[in-house]
Amino acid sequence: MAMRTFLSALILTAAAGLAHAQDASLLAGAMRVDKDHGDASFAVNVGYTQRLTPYLALSADYLNEGHPRLHHRDGLGAQLWLHTRVPARGWSFGAGAGPYYYFDTTTGNGSLSDYRNEHGWGELMSVDAVYHLHSRAYVEARLSHVHGITDRDTTQLMVGMGYELGTVPTWERKENAAKGDKTIMLLGGRSIVNSFKSEKATASGIEYRRTVNPNAEWSVILMNEGKVGVAERIGVSTQVWLLRPFTERTVLEMGFGAYAVRDQLDRLDAEAERVTRLTGLASIGMRYRINDIWRAQLTWSRVITDYHRDSDVFLLGAGVVF
Repeated sequence: MAMRTFLSALILTAAAGLAHAQDASLLAGAMRVDKDHGDASFAVNVGYTQRLTPYLALSADYLNEGHPRLHHRDGLGAQLWLHTRVPARGWSFGAGAGPYYYFDTTTGNGSLSDYRNEHGWGELMSVDAVYHLHSRAYVEARLSHVHGITDRDTTQLMVGMGYELGTVPTWERKENAAKGDKTIMLLGGRSIVNSFKSEKATASGIEYRRTVNPNAEWSVILMNEGKVGVAERIGVSTQVWLLRPFTERTVLEMGFGAYAVRDQLDRLDAEAERVTRLTGLASIGMRYRINDIWRAQLTWSRVITDYHRDSDVFLLGAGVVF
């Protein structure tokens, strides 16, 4: 039920009418573990908000809860907001709540050498105060609370800035989604294992995309995550992408799908067995239209495993539409 609720919220965000404003924001501040007042760290929130009515909005949020003792946790959330009317200049106030899917790098025996990647569902609740500037920019203070994660509920106090993205006409939106049916993209970047050591390697890939409609695409990606001490992984993924243009040349995108991988769990052990597994993949990205043919793209993907080998893959690429 929680997964369906979360995905439904994201689909609504992508499909909501363009007559209402869209906002993007970046917030940073401090986090405290509620049951251990001495355990604190940083917090960062990257959010996209779609106003549905003058008093109702829906947001998609990436929240990094920092690095408290023996925990590195972040997650994806969707919140439904009730807020006061947004003025051209001045204050507005809001309260939001919704599901939160977390990724927690924690320890099995109390040492940093033995780690686990735990996943699960909680609730994300927030209140905020926003001061809207005349330039469509705004400053925001937000108090958020993550609940429902055993003994690890956290509270974040963050401040930052956001910008009202405005609307993009339909003809520009269609052109930006892809002027053509297919895209081939060459990708290169970095993969980082979600352990306490954060082992890094060079990653690469080649991506094929096909436009379904101006707000959705489908992709197949051959991806090599490189070679690090605890993993050597290569695989093929397929994802469905939800698109939201915010200028005539730039598109925000969010993808979800499956990733079939061939993985050697310990490359340092010559006798380690290679295994084939099916994992989850969630991605956030941005694409820029250079001209009618060429595209540039930046994506962050989280590989979601059930055998404690989660990773982050950052890829920058260029490709052609045909």
